[in-house]
Amino acid sequence: MVRDLAITFAGGGNRAFYQLGLMNRWRERLLPRVAAMATCSAGACVAALLLSGRETQAGEFWKERRQGITRNFEWSKLARGARPTPHEPIYRDTLLHAFGEGGLERVREQPFPILILTTAFPKRMPALAAVLVALSAYNIEKRFRKEMIHPSFGKHVGFKAMAFDARACETPQELTDLIIASSATPPFTSLGHFDGERLLDGGIIDNAPAFLADEISGVRQNLVLLTRPYPSHVIGRKESRLYLAPARALPVHRWDYTRPELIDATIETGERDAELYEPLLTEFLSGSN
Repeated sequence: MVRDLAITFAGGGNRAFYQLGLMNRWRERLLPRVAAMATCSAGACVAALLLSGRETQAGEFWKERRQGITRNFEWSKLARGARPTPHEPIYRDTLLHAFGEGGLERVREQPFPILILTTAFPKRMPALAAVLVALSAYNIEKRFRKEMIHPSFGKHVGFKAMAFDARACETPQELTDLIIASSATPPFTSLGHFDGERLLDGGIIDNAPAFLADEISGVRQNLVLLTRPYPSHVIGRKESRLYLAPARALPVHRWDYTRPELIDATIETGERDAELYEPLLTEFLSGSN
């Protein structure tokens, strides 16, 4: 089978597990055609878990690891100078668990690039200022351009795209560091560090980084998996891309670690939507206009 398909996994925190639901239904059909994956933030996590073959084990580990979490943010801890959120240690431990026992090796042996987008700071901008500027630009644009899929403000204020191929990571720790750097959204996670760079969430550049696959040899089509609903006129077939989004608001919130059952419900929503979008996907993959 010819490898001519890119799949883009958008970020979105816990909402990205909707993509896992879609791929639970489509993986056997799609993976033999994949020529590249373009990923960002939690979308990078989902793609790597899928390719590791250990997504079930990782899910069970996450549920056990987050036992006792009742709040996503504690002001009292912040006042004491402690980490106010529980997310990063749990996220990190879950990824390390997923990439053990052959998980990393399965990611590394894939016959296509697995591109993970991060955001590099403008030159000479202090870390705190960079975080404030980046997150402000992202949230302002999201608020005033509600139909936006691909943001642009981050690039306009000096932030740069920096992408890495997950297959180049040589240890579970290295791949975990890369995914957490792509997801770096203080205060939920700390500043990202990878390959000697200070990095932030790749979504500041583009939360659905389909552009990463544009230069990959052989890619003719790009299936873009989004993680929140959009108006019908901005999704669907757009030239060589097919944008698919949840048909309705997902049950889970981006950074909610207090209700694990909502992750399962989000995966189930993706599985149901896979049936809904099956005719559209079939038409797209056939090359029909």
